[in-house]
Amino acid sequence: MTDRQLGQAGHALLDAFVPPLRLTGPDTLDFVVSQESPVDGVAVTLTDPSTQQHHFMHISANLSAMVGFRVEELLGRPFPMLFGDKLPLDEMKAVDAALADGGQYECALTLRHANGSSVAVHTTFAPLPSLHRQARYRLLLFRDLSQQTSERLLADQSLVVDSLARGQDLGSLCHQVATHIESRLIDSGRCWIGVSALDERLEAVVTGDHDLDLVGEVLRLVMGAGEPTNPRCVLVANLPERLAAPLLGSGVQALWAFPTLDSEAKPVGALVVAHIAEDIPTDEEVRFLDHLSHVVASAVERAAVETSLAHRVLHDPLTNLPNRVLIVDRLEQALGRLTREPSVLSVLLVDIDRFKAINDSWGSEVGDLVLTEVGKRLLATVRSGDTVGRVSSDQFLMICVAGGEVDAAAVARRVLRTLEEPIAVGDEKELRVTASIGVVVVDDGSQTPAAVIGNAESAVSRAIKSGRSRFALFDERLQYEAVTRQDIEQALHDAIRRRELVLHYQPVCEVATGRMVGAEALIRWDRPGHGLLAPGQFIDVAEESGIIVELGAWVIEQVAADLGRWPRVSGRAPVVSVNLSARQLADPSLLPTVRGALERHDLSPVQLSFEVTESMQIHDFEAATDTLDELSDLGCRIAIDDFGIGYATLDYLRRFSVANLLKIDRSFVSGLEDSREDHAIVSASLALASALDLLVVAEGVETLDQIERLNNLGCTYAQGYALSRPVPLDRVLELWESEFLFPPPVIRLDG
Repeated sequence: MTDRQLGQAGHALLDAFVPPLRLTGPDTLDFVVSQESPVDGVAVTLTDPSTQQHHFMHISANLSAMVGFRVEELLGRPFPMLFGDKLPLDEMKAVDAALADGGQYECALTLRHANGSSVAVHTTFAPLPSLHRQARYRLLLFRDLSQQTSERLLADQSLVVDSLARGQDLGSLCHQVATHIESRLIDSGRCWIGVSALDERLEAVVTGDHDLDLVGEVLRLVMGAGEPTNPRCVLVANLPERLAAPLLGSGVQALWAFPTLDSEAKPVGALVVAHIAEDIPTDEEVRFLDHLSHVVASAVERAAVETSLAHRVLHDPLTNLPNRVLIVDRLEQALGRLTREPSVLSVLLVDIDRFKAINDSWGSEVGDLVLTEVGKRLLATVRSGDTVGRVSSDQFLMICVAGGEVDAAAVARRVLRTLEEPIAVGDEKELRVTASIGVVVVDDGSQTPAAVIGNAESAVSRAIKSGRSRFALFDERLQYEAVTRQDIEQALHDAIRRRELVLHYQPVCEVATGRMVGAEALIRWDRPGHGLLAPGQFIDVAEESGIIVELGAWVIEQVAADLGRWPRVSGRAPVVSVNLSARQLADPSLLPTVRGALERHDLSPVQLSFEVTESMQIHDFEAATDTLDELSDLGCRIAIDDFGIGYATLDYLRRFSVANLLKIDRSFVSGLEDSREDHAIVSASLALASALDLLVVAEGVETLDQIERLNNLGCTYAQGYALSRPVPLDRVLELWESEFLFPPPVIRLDG
């Protein structure tokens, strides 16, 4: 972290912890105990847990002026810089010991001025509370001893640190203040302190034997009477009879009320002395009580800031639901309870279907509205004691503390039903949202939260593959699949380094001549102990884990290298096609990888063809289109694979207008001989391709009869077992040198 970043972090820290202190003057970080006794300088340090060195995260402007250094010169610098060689090491050890026990430490020290002179100061060290165990912050308050007496300093500064910097909880501090007041006003009465919590509920701190409900009601009445920001004396006799009677009966005659005001002069409570006589406080007592009311107000603000900060750290700012950190902690607690009290826990992972498409089409504002509304609806489907949290951009986790598979399925159905209602997105428009839900039923508390969430993700994947807008239960088969996928993922990371990946090539031939024109590169994994694995056994895992980018780069480089070994036959140069995944299309490294491979192996770009599968899930069509456009501009060919089986066939043709080639899916080619429907689909696809000036490859050709029918329909190229299975490079080079892979088909006039 740079000095500038450290300084920015310091200001962020002060934003969190300094607002509870009363601020005044042009320097917004000058602490004020009273108008007569300002603190002359403030600093905050952060202790590096690895080196135990202290670095300045905040320097107030008046401290900077006191020592003659600019604030920027001190931020991020080690603590001793402010003291030079005048820092007593024994004193610092005493400081460390005191703060480690949660206390404070005061001592006289000498600061180093930028001009070489010395500045004598009284310094108070105190720990600042932190939400992170590893982060240790210190507050340093300085008083220039040349301007104030030490006795005055100790009295004033001790009160500030005691009330604000020690990090006491609010209740303990209020009790301490109340006890201090009662000890000062001996035999005069009892002190009550009322605090309005963040939810506006009034809480009372009271000593003595007064009824808490009575005190709370009196405090609310006193706070609401007259001008709320001014101190006042209220005679008990003037209160309603039901309140006055018990107070008068206990000897209370008057109430000295001092409102506790936050930094914006808004009342956040009241400090009230229940006095035994109808006296008004003296001027000295007014100053004393007013001063302590400010201490209480500062503590209230500090508690509110800490509560708010903790809430922000642990909650999603958009939906206000628990974030991943908090929901995982809740899940861990729920699993812990299972070990103590045998029960059943239901965990549901709700994945909003095609949320990225919603964001891209409707905009992020509508996307945020959808997330907020989904969060509200999920909350409405659970019972008291259950938890709903947002764990990623488009996923929510639900923890239901009771019920087995039947109850879990019922919750999942309720979620699906509540999402059926369209969401109003403004301008009288509505948006329908669906979700895929993974359900895990847990009765074993020994499982980790990560394992449970991983199982839920596996179930979500099953729901998505089953068609979305449904739920799937995690079972033993899914568990086996999850373990297997994890094993594959871990092994894939080392497959390239260990040279376990190989390429096979399946020839592509001209239908009219039987002559080979190129091939499709197909990856294989020669995994030790498992044999030669086809892509279907590991590509999905590579895609989901992101390893596909690395695998794809290897394939492009290897194909380019292999093309360098491909002999020229009758002046013909082969075209080899490579499959691209959705992740590769979205990755910025794809184009540099292609350019580099072409340059290293001195290849013409026209020899490389890239296939995009029509059925693959492309989330960002604009980015994918830009990538394919750049590949086409480079000179590479673009093919649309598995044409005809996706839900957006024509849309793909429109979006990917740079395509040169269509590959008709094998499921239609296989029915050419006995299915009128498949024959019509292939014929229509060829007509469409002709109208768009696209070449066509028929995939999955298995018989010569299919070759003849494709020739009659005007299909240009064919690929399939009738020509050759995928084979290693040496074998495909032999096939390339053959005159033709099958005899030229006979044209049937009857079609």
